[in-house]
Amino acid sequence: MESETERRIAALERRLADAEDRLQCHEDIEAIKKLQRAYGYYLDKNLYRAVADLFTQDGEIEIAARGVYKGRERIYEFLCKLLGGGHDGPVRGHIGNHFQLQAIVTLGADGRTAQARWRAWVQFGDLGGVANWLEGPYEIDYLKEDGIWKISSLVWFPSFTAPYAEGWNNSLLPPSQPSTEMPPDRPQSHDGKTAPDAWVMPFHYVHPVTGKKVEWKIAK
Repeated sequence: MESETERRIAALERRLADAEDRLQCHEDIEAIKKLQRAYGYYLDKNLYRAVADLFTQDGEIEIAARGVYKGRERIYEFLCKLLGGGHDGPVRGHIGNHFQLQAIVTLGADGRTAQARWRAWVQFGDLGGVANWLEGPYEIDYLKEDGIWKISSLVWFPSFTAPYAEGWNNSLLPPSQPSTEMPPDRPQSHDGKTAPDAWVMPFHYVHPVTGKKVEWKIAK
């Protein structure tokens, strides 16, 4: 028969194990946030190799309606050649700030996977040239490899793209389309629409109070 002392020791061991689990969850979430924030800062300055190295070897990236590029090297080529014009590094007169906000991180039960939703607010343009505002949500998958969190899949689709001078209440632009010079490995995964059309990037998480998947109907 278990003694009172043994019961207390067992209870303390359970509490310690629970505390260790909660600490690990906290450390994982903070590591994922640091990873994603690093992505934003590197992307700001066109440091495309640094961005690509944040992904798993077989990672995927999908930006706007350009389609899916798979594999770390293809991600680098997509970023450097299509977005950066073939130059890896800062460009005089160019601004490409990516503010990543409203993070919701959901850890997988296996301790090796996670998902997150972020909102990007983007200032993008060149001195004396075109300047745009962009905004939209990220849905991102992560994988922990050898104790290090990496991005395994990143999807971003703009809610709107608008010229800086005219503003989003006067002029809206369509999202970029797939490249014919460097076609994607797969078509875009979402039939997304940008303002003035209404569309919601599907949420990876359930409602935090009801525990149910959020459904919606777009008003005509």
